[in-house]
Amino acid sequence: MDRSIDRRQCGHCHQSIGSEALVAMNRLWHPDHFTCSSCKRPIKQTFQAADNHAYCVQCFAQKYNPKCAGCMETLVDTCLLALDRHWHPRCFTCTSCNRPLPNGEFYLVDDKPYDLDCHWAKRLEKREHMERGER
Repeated sequence: MDRSIDRRQCGHCHQSIGSEALVAMNRLWHPDHFTCSSCKRPIKQTFQAADNHAYCVQCFAQKYNPKCAGCMETLVDTCLLALDRHWHPRCFTCTSCNRPLPNGEFYLVDDKPYDLDCHWAKRLEKREHMERGER
């Protein structure tokens, strides 16, 4: 007796597939039966798979993606990795002027990120403090 899975049956309800089917994760599905393992809504477009389960993009991100070090929201699209943390590009900002750091380019002073202009201003300020302390 062949115990292999009949691939002409829906991966969820195991009923025969009619005229409309969706192919995902090496199985056929009725379109409304291919659902997110987390939110249970039908997956109509892109999905992510982990541990043999399908997830919609948002649920996968909530479960597996890192959080932004600036706003603590889940990172879904573009992110930066800087100072051993993940950031939205808009959240990785200069310590002094709070403007986003273009292309994630930054300069460290006292382990804090600065843009180029603020970096030089901070270094000059530190130098002036040191000189006053020596007098």
